[in-house]
Amino acid sequence: MPTLLQCLRLLPSRRLSIVGHFRLPRLPTRILLDDGRGSHAMVDEVSELGLPPNVIDLLVNQWNITKLHPPQAEALPVALSGKNLLLAIPTASGKSLVAYLAIIQRIMVDKPGSRAFYLVPLKALASEKVEELREAGDVLGFTVGMAVGDRAGETVSLDQADVIVATSEKFDSLMRNREGFLNQVSIVVADEVHLIHDQSRGPTMEVNLARVKHERPEAQILALSATVGNADEIANWLKATKIQSDWRPVVLRYGTVCEGLVEPRLQVGPNVEDMELPPPFTLEDEGDNLRNVLSSTVIDGGQVLIFRATRRYAEGSATKLGKWFSKRMQGWQKETHSAPSGLDVEARIQALAELAREVEASEESTLMGERLAESLRGGVAFHHAGLTGKQRRLVEEAFRNRILFAICATPTLAAGVNLPARRVVVRDLTRWDDGLNRPLPRMEVHQMLGRAGRPRYDPLGDAWLIARHLEHADEIAELYFNNKPEDVESKLAADPALRVHVLAAIATGGQRNRDSLGRFFQQTFLGHGVENDWLQGRIDGIIAWLAEHRFIERTGEDPTVAKRLAENEAVEIDEDWDDEKPLWAQSAESIDGVGLQEIVETKPRPKRPAVIGFQTAGELSTPLSDEIIPDSPAMTYAATPFGERVSRLYLDPLSGLILREGLRKARKILCRIIEDRSISPWALLHLVACTPDFPPLWPSGKQMQMMSQKANAMSDQTLLESHELNILGYLPEAESLAKSAWTLNQWIDESTLREIEGELGVAPGDLRVRVDHADWLINAARQICANDDETDPVLLDADVELIEILDIMRKRIPNGCKEDLLSLISIRGVGRIRARTLANHGYRTPLEICRITKNAAQKLADERGWSPQLVQNIMQAAERAIQTKR
Repeated sequence: MPTLLQCLRLLPSRRLSIVGHFRLPRLPTRILLDDGRGSHAMVDEVSELGLPPNVIDLLVNQWNITKLHPPQAEALPVALSGKNLLLAIPTASGKSLVAYLAIIQRIMVDKPGSRAFYLVPLKALASEKVEELREAGDVLGFTVGMAVGDRAGETVSLDQADVIVATSEKFDSLMRNREGFLNQVSIVVADEVHLIHDQSRGPTMEVNLARVKHERPEAQILALSATVGNADEIANWLKATKIQSDWRPVVLRYGTVCEGLVEPRLQVGPNVEDMELPPPFTLEDEGDNLRNVLSSTVIDGGQVLIFRATRRYAEGSATKLGKWFSKRMQGWQKETHSAPSGLDVEARIQALAELAREVEASEESTLMGERLAESLRGGVAFHHAGLTGKQRRLVEEAFRNRILFAICATPTLAAGVNLPARRVVVRDLTRWDDGLNRPLPRMEVHQMLGRAGRPRYDPLGDAWLIARHLEHADEIAELYFNNKPEDVESKLAADPALRVHVLAAIATGGQRNRDSLGRFFQQTFLGHGVENDWLQGRIDGIIAWLAEHRFIERTGEDPTVAKRLAENEAVEIDEDWDDEKPLWAQSAESIDGVGLQEIVETKPRPKRPAVIGFQTAGELSTPLSDEIIPDSPAMTYAATPFGERVSRLYLDPLSGLILREGLRKARKILCRIIEDRSISPWALLHLVACTPDFPPLWPSGKQMQMMSQKANAMSDQTLLESHELNILGYLPEAESLAKSAWTLNQWIDESTLREIEGELGVAPGDLRVRVDHADWLINAARQICANDDETDPVLLDADVELIEILDIMRKRIPNGCKEDLLSLISIRGVGRIRARTLANHGYRTPLEICRITKNAAQKLADERGWSPQLVQNIMQAAERAIQTKR
């Protein structure tokens, strides 16, 4: 007797539907093209945009664009007119082209000599945008620069660039450190504007746009996003025209997968109202859902992105699928199984083997690299933040070049990399958060599913969710397919964000009195959505904290501001109110049956405090005292040298406070005022790990006891203890601090990446992130030491020695080496591995390397990974290093 599931597979599903709000109105277009693959696209002529002839020539002859997608045709007249625009359309629908053409129009036609900024959330996206814009700039005669905090990528001086692609954080930093920076800016593009909702990056993006609105109101703002639930609200905040559409160049078909049964649920794209939704169908059974999906995708000649909730799941799925599919390809190679048509099995196996060898060829081998290489041989990769930058780039490039069949990734891939695929599958729809297994936000799931369907390659894209059972399939379809994404909400109300941006507004943003500071924050998305009294109360609390810890000083009331405010108040009070009954009302009352009735008007929903999680933002902050007395609106402020330095260093003020207090204690240790402590590398690494700006390393359950023992053993080298951090308002876990400091200490003591990964469980990519943060924070500590207003001359005598210690650490941390190699790593092309090899052969300085004899050079060349050419290159680089010092 057939099972229920088998019976259902024979019947058309009653759950299939095309939801009305996904249908598009017909836009006024002249041509309806069919690309021959069944993908219909309504388009319009680029020649009608009124752009200069050389721009039209670029579009038509180099970018092969003669027609526009409907959302582009609707958005470009607004964008080219100089008006603010919120463009909310799906991935691959052409948002970037609208932004590029608006930039070209603005800097070359409307405002020649002005400057444009294209803001992106991540460095990886910046490189992609720079490449595309430089292609246009080479033809049209404008220069493109990149500002991402990575000097290697910033090949064009920012002062020379007409268009600058930057991360939000770098844009904010530039505004803080360059006076009048916005004066020449005529247009700002904010990509992925929905990330205002992000707890870490959102406040910076929000304040950036608020500052452009406040200081440069004539500048045009283009906000781009694929997933915005409250587009009207954001457009209203930006005073922008909203263009929102579900149109896609490739039809996106949403479905659920349960035990091999695929049920199409919804389709979005051009002309979907004329297309029938197909009935359910069954994938060939290969043993589990992911195998079924991979096999089906390869047979169809496509690629698949598989999203897993955690790194462990992503790696596990990639490893299992890679091993299984490697055997499948071997069967095709031996012709024991029939290979998919169009797939050159022999060539693909060779290409995958070469890719795996390239991953393994790194100067330092790692356990993660070996696992990645193993899965790559089966045509499947994993992708997450634990990979090194090189490994991520190799995986992404191989997928774009269609060498890989699949990538198993964490959700971060959807936000950071443009990797469309024929099929996208979300395997896990919950995430462990605050002790509960919570459903993934619809916004995040839509971001992942939106990667399905590659323009010009796929007739349609499949966006599938894996369900546990049939009832679950119905539930997730209703939740994720039939509901819009969540509303974007400001995260600026949280204490860390508000501390950072209130100090920045005073120190470098020109908001020097309480009235202007309050009016500036009213320009933010937070100010747009909450009661002003509540917002000003939060700002008062932050001001009090900053003043208490000497980041800012109150410098008295400004009489000019006080006079202006008094005059404004007098005008409001002196309004002429006429409360007498008008003559027409008196006449009307004389008519029988006519009278006056008092009507209470319904007020709009009041603005309420911002909500973060299950608390209002105001509940997150512990007040400095029982009651904060607000300053007069005319009160003025000035940043102290310490406060200004902290702001320019882009630190959370709490991090600056922790570093300052730790360094003051270090001075006492060096002056022997405190005798039971020492200033070791561990002490400084532990200090930077104590700051909220350092991303902590969390010990696993098995590591907790070991880390607790380490913390106790190193307690005599700790600059700030837990109770001292608690007094300052921060209480990290001691075990996490111990793991972070221990990991960094192992790195600078030249432990290999393999050893750190094996002993401490820290992946190479995670280590690189912590090394970069430690480098930034130790440099910040050095500058804070030089800008401290400590007045005790006895303690100041220790500054020379302390700064010398910090300078040595500034060199050791980024290079991961002991002090004796610092001279060698100054040579271009010599990292810590090669430097240690040179030191083992007796060479300690560039001068000694220049004097290497022929026989000695041959001995070096015989080392593993070395060659005569490499030795020659190092000797030449050493000579250049010596000349540079001269």
